[in-house]
Amino acid sequence: MNEEEIKLELFKRRKRVSMASIARKHGKSRSAVLYIIRRQFVNEAIMNSIAEAIERDPKYVFPEHFLKAS
Repeated sequence: MNEEEIKLELFKRRKRVSMASIARKHGKSRSAVLYIIRRQFVNEAIMNSIAEAIERDPKYVFPEHFLKAS
């Protein structure tokens, strides 16, 4: 998924989860979550939380990271 698709899916579910709530869960800033969505940083725990929030497999959301690691 690209950045816009991920942000759209999070927006659709904003009453249940937000970038800020994912950030708080991991003790990070909202910006850190955005950097991960933009693929500027890698944090597997946050990547997994993003995928869980949009009800997708992390391998689908971040294939360049998870498929390379397999």
